[in-house]
Amino acid sequence: MNENSLPVALDIIPIENTRPKKVWSFKERLLLPAALIIAVLFDRIIASSLISGRWWSGSFHASEAWAAFWFGYLVIFYIAYWNRIKKDPILWFVAACTIVLCILQFILPNRTNWEYRGITALVIPSVLMAHAQWAANAFTLKNHAGMAFAWLLGWLIKPFTGWGAFFGAFAEVLAHGNKPMVKRVLLGGGVAAVMLAVILPLLMSADQVFSYLISRTFTIGGGSVFTFIFHGIVICLAFAFFYSFLWNVGYGKNEIYTMTIKSTIDKIISVIALGSVISVYVMFCIVQFTFLFARAGLPAGMTYAEYARQGFAQTVVVCALNLLIFGIFLRFGVGDKLMKMLLIGLLVLTGIMLFSGGVRLWLYIDAFGMTWLRLISAWFILYIAAVIALCCTKLLFKKQLPIIALGALLLLIWYVALGLLNPDGFINWYNFQR
Repeated sequence: MNENSLPVALDIIPIENTRPKKVWSFKERLLLPAALIIAVLFDRIIASSLISGRWWSGSFHASEAWAAFWFGYLVIFYIAYWNRIKKDPILWFVAACTIVLCILQFILPNRTNWEYRGITALVIPSVLMAHAQWAANAFTLKNHAGMAFAWLLGWLIKPFTGWGAFFGAFAEVLAHGNKPMVKRVLLGGGVAAVMLAVILPLLMSADQVFSYLISRTFTIGGGSVFTFIFHGIVICLAFAFFYSFLWNVGYGKNEIYTMTIKSTIDKIISVIALGSVISVYVMFCIVQFTFLFARAGLPAGMTYAEYARQGFAQTVVVCALNLLIFGIFLRFGVGDKLMKMLLIGLLVLTGIMLFSGGVRLWLYIDAFGMTWLRLISAWFILYIAAVIALCCTKLLFKKQLPIIALGALLLLIWYVALGLLNPDGFINWYNFQR
């Protein structure tokens, strides 16, 4: 008998898993009921109305339902992260403005202000996303680039990357129970519900008699059991998405993103570029003083209302671009006296051009009356004027002023103030007074 024929005994020794088991904290588990409440609100207020068709009916006020859902979300968010939020004035300010926007959807007259309501439907979740990212990352007002990046991640990444935490926290809750049989029954029922939700519709579409019997048998409170199953699936999916988002706010990988660019624009390039632009603006302003402000005469056949209509929008766009140019050269230009004088000149000329746009708009409104587009244009002119004042303050008095963040907060105030004005009511009042 050779060595190869001898029986060999193999001892299989299990290798212990030395990785520490993830333990989900009580606060992470406490996010489960918070996310579940938001998911139920989403199903009852949003999904049910969309599926039933009431969302599009004239008797159902979709803007009010939308505002009610986000108001409920905000309340739950504050309860979940109270200790993190309670001492931050920026978060309170943004939340107060959002609450006012939600209330405006209820108190503005019905069947009016649809333009404002439609824009507000986009503004509310956008502002609340910024609110959540500020709470998650503890930004400063100067880190506007990181804030914008985190805002995008909040929509595209954060609702998905916390699903592992969702299942882990859910399993942790089940593991803390003292009745394993009940847990196994609940899990088996959940698996069965998912499987039947897929299989039964296929069988019902294959046989009409079977479909009739199932529909007659499984009817609860006037609604088919499949309706309840569908809403259950909606709630479960929304539950996971909202938990993932909420978990990422408090416990996810929230890095503060910063963007540092140390290069500066050459002085000669800055002077030539800004000097050329300012020269053109000086010529433009001379024309405004001659024909628009002094009314020295227009080409034959052209009225002042027509003259105003032709250039208003372009003038306002140029003013907005000027603020962008100001920000670029203030940040990356050479900070000497000549550059400071050029930037002051740019702001002064921008102010004159903005005033020109305001005069044009006023002439047009005076000739043809007020509309929603003309009102919001006038509101935007006032906002740009306030931003120009902030730019002057930063350039002349307070270099550390976080102008982009303050401009964003000011825009939120401006938008809320527009809603408090009751746009349609103001338009009707103005046109009646003419």
